[in-house]
Parts: sequence; C-alpha cells; structure tokens
Amino acid sequence: MLQAKSRRGRPKGTGIDDSDRIARLAELIRVHPELKPTTAIRVMGITDPSIIRRLRDKYTAYLQTLPVEKGQTRSGAAQATSTPPAKSQAQSLRH
Repeated sequence: MLQAKSRRGRPKGTGIDDSDRIARLAELIRVHPELKPTTAIRVMGITDPSIIRRLRDKYTAYLQTLPVEKGQTRSGAAQATSTPPAKSQAQSLRH
C-alpha cells in the first residue's frame, strides 16, 4: 500500500478558537483604519508575542476569505489597514 509522505516540522494550527478575538480585531480596525493589525492587537491588551503572531496570521487569513467589494481588491483592503498610526492616536486608544 502507498502511504502519504509524512510532513516535516511543526503541524499547522493550534486548534485554539480565536473567532471572537478576530471579530473584535476586525471591528477595531474598521473603526480605526489607521491602526496596523499588530498595533490593534496590542490595544486590545494582548502582549504575548506568540499570541500576537497567531492572531495577526489568522486575521490575514480572515481578510482573504472576505468577498471583494466592487472597485476594491483584497490587497487594497489589507493595505488600507496597514497605514502607520499617529503616536498620539495610538496612545489615546490605550487609555
């Protein structure tokens, strides 16, 4: 019998359900489009680098599943969320 070749390295996915965090992140970026995803995650109060990376990657995958609106591309939507925030605005959101 033929067997599938085993993959090398760490398996994809953690099995952690982050759908509520991704929804809050998407809403935060919708309300404050000047925030980058990483900055928005930090504004949510998350400081662990591995969690930030996991949420950022899941948010990027979430953006790819959204339907493309007329006159807009997926990359355009992602670029609109990645403009650098002004320091005073980012700090005012934390307090």
